[in-house]
Amino acid sequence: MYPLLFQIGDIPVHSYYFLWAFALSVGVIFTRFRASRLYGLDDDLVRKTLFFVFIGMLVGARLGGYLDHWTYYAEHPEKLFNPLEGALSSTTAFIGGGVAGIIYCLRKKISLGKLADAASIPAALTVAIGRIGCFLNGCCLSIPTDVPWAVHFPKDPSGLMRHPVQIYYSLFSLVIMLSMVFLEKCYLTPSQRKSHGAILWPLFMILYGIMRFTIDFIREGDRILGLRTAQISGVFVAVAGFIWILHTIGQEKDRSLSS
Repeated sequence: MYPLLFQIGDIPVHSYYFLWAFALSVGVIFTRFRASRLYGLDDDLVRKTLFFVFIGMLVGARLGGYLDHWTYYAEHPEKLFNPLEGALSSTTAFIGGGVAGIIYCLRKKISLGKLADAASIPAALTVAIGRIGCFLNGCCLSIPTDVPWAVHFPKDPSGLMRHPVQIYYSLFSLVIMLSMVFLEKCYLTPSQRKSHGAILWPLFMILYGIMRFTIDFIREGDRILGLRTAQISGVFVAVAGFIWILHTIGQEKDRSLSS
């Protein structure tokens, strides 16, 4: 693993923070481009909305990290306030960003469905890139295993092998992204992108929630009633996505009947 990518003078540049920062930057820029070019939203409003979404994601990511390792932070409460130390959680990051985005969109009367769909493909790409940082850092570990593709992490004792769960996340996220690219290109015409309710983002919520619920059974970490925090929040995310997409389908049926 390569937790330290390089140094700038005496300043270390860690793979985890570098790749997640890069992934989030790509996600924000890509979302802004898609929102204005493909979904017809005002670029200035999109830029301001994404700023608040980014802040919400940071808050959600840190809160999720606390919940994933609550026993450690209960023993070391002083670590709660160290901004340069501590785990992050992508599931609660999306929840935090989503809540911030919903609030801002409602206040500024921005089309939530269009912005959400514009962000769907970049969100999946963000996870795919960021999880490589987790792998290089040797964090977000799985339970031990003897599968042929198991990996030894440097901090583990000699001979202990684990699932490369970070790569599972990355590959699954790429599958989600490609599925949504196919759906957008084949079933959403340019005019539909600017008129329909959200379809791609609810689909992302469903698939991402399923991914976290299934893969996290082989993750290490604290559990509540046998489930990790990310699994519990993943279920809520998937259910919310399913309800949202049913709402969109209902709206489309109402439009077709009234036209």
